Amino acid sequence: MTVRTDAAFGLAMIAMLSGCGDAGNGMQKGFEDGFKTQFIENFNKSCQSGAGGGGLSADKIAEVCKCTADALIEKHSPADLMGLKPEDAMPVMKECAAKSGLPV
Repeated sequence: MTVRTDAAFGLAMIAMLSGCGDAGNGMQKGFEDGFKTQFIENFNKSCQSGAGGGGLSADKIAEVCKCTADALIEKHSPADLMGLKPEDAMPVMKECAAKSGLPV
């Protein structure tokens, strides 16, 4: 491509993308929804396997883990969740355990 063709192509892309603002938002929302779904699935698996053997029923563990994952999703952006440390999730988990009637 020549410089003129590259510039024309660049301008055409800008015009096309500026007219597709909603599509960009849709892509962002699609990414966030997919990330959140995957986060919940992975968090629940990890949480349940880590909490097993503590004397609690599998149902109670699943309840606390799901509550924790849901609360983290509500409170944090995908970028924050990517860097989430276990100690950041612990207060939320304790809150969910208390809601489930467990001693904290």
